[in-house]
Amino acid sequence: MEPSALRSDPVKSPGSIAILGAGPAGLVLAIALARRGLSATVIERDIPPDIAPRFNPDRSYTIDISGHGLKALRHIDAVTEFDRRMFRFKGLKIPGRGTEEWTLPGWTGSRGDILRALSWVLGQYTDRVALEFETNVESVDPVSGSLTSRQRSGEANVRSFDLLVGADGAGSAVRSALQARIPGFSVTSKSFPNYCTMIELDNVGDRLDRHYLHGLSTRPFCVAGAIRGDDGQDSARWFCAIGTKDRIGFSGTGEARKFLQDRCPRVLEFAGDEQVEAFAGRTCYHIGRSLNCSQLHGGKAVLIGDAAAPYPPIGQGVNGAMESAMVLDQCIQDAGSSPDRLPRAAEKYTERWKPEADAVSWISERSLFENRFHTVRALATSMLGMSIFEQAKSAEVPYSQVRRRAERLWPLWAR
Repeated sequence: MEPSALRSDPVKSPGSIAILGAGPAGLVLAIALARRGLSATVIERDIPPDIAPRFNPDRSYTIDISGHGLKALRHIDAVTEFDRRMFRFKGLKIPGRGTEEWTLPGWTGSRGDILRALSWVLGQYTDRVALEFETNVESVDPVSGSLTSRQRSGEANVRSFDLLVGADGAGSAVRSALQARIPGFSVTSKSFPNYCTMIELDNVGDRLDRHYLHGLSTRPFCVAGAIRGDDGQDSARWFCAIGTKDRIGFSGTGEARKFLQDRCPRVLEFAGDEQVEAFAGRTCYHIGRSLNCSQLHGGKAVLIGDAAAPYPPIGQGVNGAMESAMVLDQCIQDAGSSPDRLPRAAEKYTERWKPEADAVSWISERSLFENRFHTVRALATSMLGMSIFEQAKSAEVPYSQVRRRAERLWPLWAR
C-alpha cells in the first residue's frame, strides 16, 4: 500500500493498543498506526534511542535495509530520514561471486542508527503515541489483555488493553504468555551451528567502499560493513562479523591472531593490533536459533518481528521485522480498529504473515556457516540466477513465493 493511501482521519471508537518493545518492528507499527489517527502505548525496558549508544562493539554487525525493509519505510514515509542518517546501500561484494548490485533505495547502519531514525519520525506523532522507556513488563495476560509493568524505582502499574502487540524480541514475554494461556498455541524450536564473533576494522581507509557489504572470507563466513562514524557525514566505522560453525575462544591475542591469519587473513589487512586484542576477548554468540509458532495471535495478543519468528541471520532480520509491522497495520485497517474488530485483525495478520515468517526461517536454514555444501550451492545458484538469498531481498517477491520456487527445484534446495 502506498503512503498516500493511508487514512489520516481519526477512526471512531478505536480500541486501545499496547506495543511491547521499541525495536524496529514496534516503532514502525507505532508510526503506521499514528499516521492513520490511531493511538498506541509503547513500552520498552531500555533507555530512549537518542541517548543510548549507537552500537555495541560486541554485537554491532552492520545491518543492510533493502527490499522488504524499504517497503515498510515507504509505508510510513521514513525514506528521507534514513537518507539523512545512514549510508546508502549499493550491494554485496562476495568472494567468488562478484558484486550483487542493489539499485533501489537501501541503507546500511547499526541497530541504534535505525532506532534513532524511526524515533525521529515517531516524534511527529507525540499526540498519538505514549512512550514509556525504562519500563519492565512483569506479566502479560493475553486472554484479558492486561499487563503489569513497572518503571525503574516505581510502583507496579496494572492496565488492560484491547490489543497487546508483542514486539519484544526473540525472548518475547508475550509469546511465552500465549504459549501458557492459549489452547493450541505451540512453539517449535530449532538450533543450528551458527556462531558469530565481532571484530572492528580500524585500518580500512579508502580500500573498501562504504556503500557495499564486503565478504572477506567464506569459511569462516566474514562480512564487513560500515556505519556512519561520529565525525561527520563522511566518516565511517567498520565492523566485521566472523561466522563459524563452532564456538570459538582464545587464550590470548597471539592465538586470536593466528586464527585470523590461518582462516581469514584479509581481516588482518584492516584490523590493527588493538582490535585484534579486543577480538581475542570478545564473546562468541550462538545466533543459530529459530522458533516457529503454530499461530501468531491468540486472545487479545499478537506477535511481530523476532517475537513472532526469530531465525538465523540471512540479512532479513530487521527487514522482515519492519514488514511484519506494516502487515499488521494493514490488517487493522482492513478489519477495523474497534475493540471487537482488533482480534479479527490479529487473525488476518496470522493468515498473511505466518507463511512469510515460515519461509524466511526455511531459507535461513539453508545458509549455515562453514557448511561446505551450503557454500558451494550458494555460489552455483548465484551464478545461475537461482539464489534464494538474492531473491529474498526483493520488495516485489514475497518470501513465501521465493520458498515455493525453490521447492520446485528440489533436491537443489533440500537440506
